[in-house]
Amino acid sequence: MLRERITAKINELSPGHRKVARFILEKPREAAFLTASQLGAHVGVSEATVIRFAYTLGLSGYQELHQSISHMLIDDLSTLARLEKYRSSGKKGIFGTAMDKDINAMKMAQFRLDEKVLLDLAKTFVEAPAVYIAGYRSSYTLAYYLSFYLSWLLPAVKLMPLDSPYELLVNAPRESVVVGISFPRYSTWTVDVLRRAQEHNLKTVAITDEHTSPLANHALHILAVPYSPISFIDSFAAPMSVLNCIILSISQQLGDQVTSLFETFEQYWKEQNLYEPPML
Repeated sequence: MLRERITAKINELSPGHRKVARFILEKPREAAFLTASQLGAHVGVSEATVIRFAYTLGLSGYQELHQSISHMLIDDLSTLARLEKYRSSGKKGIFGTAMDKDINAMKMAQFRLDEKVLLDLAKTFVEAPAVYIAGYRSSYTLAYYLSFYLSWLLPAVKLMPLDSPYELLVNAPRESVVVGISFPRYSTWTVDVLRRAQEHNLKTVAITDEHTSPLANHALHILAVPYSPISFIDSFAAPMSVLNCIILSISQQLGDQVTSLFETFEQYWKEQNLYEPPML
């Protein structure tokens, strides 16, 4: 698969080839309609550099690269199609195939994400009077995880209820942040939460797979994170890692305040006998 090929060679690429790689990974839907010269113009390299990039990947030329980009866009999004594809793929077995996909997604996330974007997003959370987090179906696990840890650090963090999210939005303080998390197949519920938050002039953040995601249309800030489904499972190894980066960035910006918070937490946890001691 093209994504895996690029990820495997990412550290060996020249600066010009890395520009081409980044564009294809971040904007495959746009790249699929470009000639070699047009793609080169978009990223500031020559047509010859784009063609040499195809050779570097072991392809016969730009035509094969272009076909590979198109194939990358043919998303078999139904769970049944994913399951059948997974059953018939690879010789590594279940564990090798599943872990390879997660590892490649993590490598791609490390390559694609700009640390400054994460730091700016963390600052947006810290400065907000309240943070509302929305996720549905499998993405609910990510929303819950993010809200769980942010509630340790920030004074007003709410996981949006599935049955009545709009009442919260109507009463949200000005400058509040609403985070929508969804990956293919995108949740209509989450898109609608962001749309309504935007209508109420709240700051909106989309954590999704691409800038062309339907969530992006209603987001002031977009965090595009590589996503790689495994069979019928939505594998969130890379998104979970990126959430950890956001949480750690927020704790870093809060500085000594975090130390004080955790001293209080530890005292409470001890009083409540919340955790079992390890076995000796």
